[in-house]
Amino acid sequence: MKTFDEIYNELENNNNEELNSAWIEAKEQNKKTKKIGLTIIAILDICIVLGLLKAKSIYGMLPVLPAIFTIYIITIAIIFIATKLGKKQAEFIRKYKNIVVKKIISNFYNNLEYFPEKPMPEYIYKNLGYEFYNKYSSNDYIEAEIDNKYSIQMAEILTEEKKEYQEVDGQWREITTGMFKDPNRETREETITKFNGLFAKIEIEKSIDSELRIMQDGKFAFDKNRLNMDSSEFEKYFDVKAANKILAMQILTADIMEELVEFENKTKMKYDVYIKNNNIYLRFHSANLQISAEDLKNGVLDKKIINKYFYLMNFTYNLSSKLINTINEVQI
Repeated sequence: MKTFDEIYNELENNNNEELNSAWIEAKEQNKKTKKIGLTIIAILDICIVLGLLKAKSIYGMLPVLPAIFTIYIITIAIIFIATKLGKKQAEFIRKYKNIVVKKIISNFYNNLEYFPEKPMPEYIYKNLGYEFYNKYSSNDYIEAEIDNKYSIQMAEILTEEKKEYQEVDGQWREITTGMFKDPNRETREETITKFNGLFAKIEIEKSIDSELRIMQDGKFAFDKNRLNMDSSEFEKYFDVKAANKILAMQILTADIMEELVEFENKTKMKYDVYIKNNNIYLRFHSANLQISAEDLKNGVLDKKIINKYFYLMNFTYNLSSKLINTINEVQI
């Protein structure tokens, strides 16, 4: 396994002309998109104002419907242009992931299969009951092995809850399942992000025949299965819930708790760990592999961003390996 400096030096020494060209083209196209969009808006705004003033002088009133139609045409035109010019951005992202991100991931995991545009099957996430949602999307799906032995699946996941409201007697009321939706009343929608980040599932040989949760949202404060830990530093950030408290104490060794706290201190990133039978689940909130040309301020091989990816994968590997080894040693 290579260090970050070794990985970064290899990326620098490789022929990255194709990637660099794609990055430059994407940045230029992004600038063009903004300029063209602003120019179109400015020209059409002037035309609208002049047209409305002319119409008012002739008819003595402002034609509202033509103005609305013109605004609609402007919106469609801008979306069309942005879509066309966004192809360069998509091409750059594809190359960046296949060259940079894939190299980082393959440093830690064996037999890697990386599908940037493929989703993780929803049932893997949904069956765990993390939160209620009614919209699921995913990409950057990864299938690999830890130490050529333990299966790991990983992906970017976004879950959302879409709510619909209808105005009744001057108040907005949520339309829930089974409620009548009046087609004649005004409605509005609200989308709430429930989870947006990196999710991983690791399958191990030995089952703990129980459940262990480590979270940071304080939900276990008054739970009867909440576990009091020996480390005050650990308890400052994490809550632990376990049906088998003795087993949980054996799994959460000082070394593992130190690993969890160190990652929290370095990244300030919310994350949680769930061990159920012979599976380990990791969720990193707001941690993703998404990138755009504009994010790379210091060149296509922006060291800060690459180091962020490396550290996240390194932590995921180290934590998974330590948990696997500890579980294998524990007497169930």
